[in-house]
Amino acid sequence: MPDTVPTYELYGEYLAGTRADPMHHETIVERSSKHDWTIRLHRHQRLAQIFLFQTPGVYTRLGDLDFRSAGPVILVVPPGLAHGFRFPEDIVGDVISLRLSLLDDDNAARIMRFADTGGAVLPEPDSPHFAVIDMLMGQVREALRNFGTGRAALLETLIRLMLIYLEGDRTDARPLGPLPARQEQTLHERQAQAFCAAVEEHFASAMTLEAYAREIGVSTPHLNRLCRRILGTTPNAVIRQRRLVEAKHLLEFTRHSMADIAARAGFADAGYFSRTFKADTGQTPGMYRRQQDNG
Repeated sequence: MPDTVPTYELYGEYLAGTRADPMHHETIVERSSKHDWTIRLHRHQRLAQIFLFQTPGVYTRLGDLDFRSAGPVILVVPPGLAHGFRFPEDIVGDVISLRLSLLDDDNAARIMRFADTGGAVLPEPDSPHFAVIDMLMGQVREALRNFGTGRAALLETLIRLMLIYLEGDRTDARPLGPLPARQEQTLHERQAQAFCAAVEEHFASAMTLEAYAREIGVSTPHLNRLCRRILGTTPNAVIRQRRLVEAKHLLEFTRHSMADIAARAGFADAGYFSRTFKADTGQTPGMYRRQQDNG
């Protein structure tokens, strides 16, 4: 295992923005296709994840455990556990990320029981409730799109059902090898996390890199080295990504004008916002909003 394993909120996006939802859902294609079908070894300090791969041939690194799936499989990855993947290009699968601080006590306790045992690897033959868990994944996806009354309670209930089934299936599953150990954060990872917390607080302002560096107690050159080493990108790219995440949220869930969205997300003007957004997504902000409206 490499000496430094980066800690991400979501892979490729150190922080994805503070939201009221306790979970985030993606298809595997959504993220892996942007990274040449390879997700390098990383970990999440405050997130647990549930992966469900329908496609065989997924190479997985989970702590010190390496294996290639022979068929559909579910993985439960608790906070702090290093993991990485190499996917076939025809991958079919989903991942749910759970933010521990927003889960109720019962669901958080269930996640931490998985942390105590190094997570879980559940091939379909060893998971009697595989089809049920797959169905619950679909219900979570639909619930996240619905902002009606009772949404929060529905999400908590779906999480609880999924975790109950996973706990039961884990008890009967065959072990694949020694349980991997949880790794602690390094000083540089803690500094990178502090920078991202500062970005979360100040991304909509014109705060300079020098000011960010002062806030977390490092020099500006050190902040640049830190981000490149731990996050694989520059401090400005982290700030820009956070602003784009905010802009996407505002485009999807509000009717604010483009100028207003640009200002709220921290871009200097609407023209710069539009150019940056298109460079990142391949779409203008207006195209993105129409696509979300029609989805």
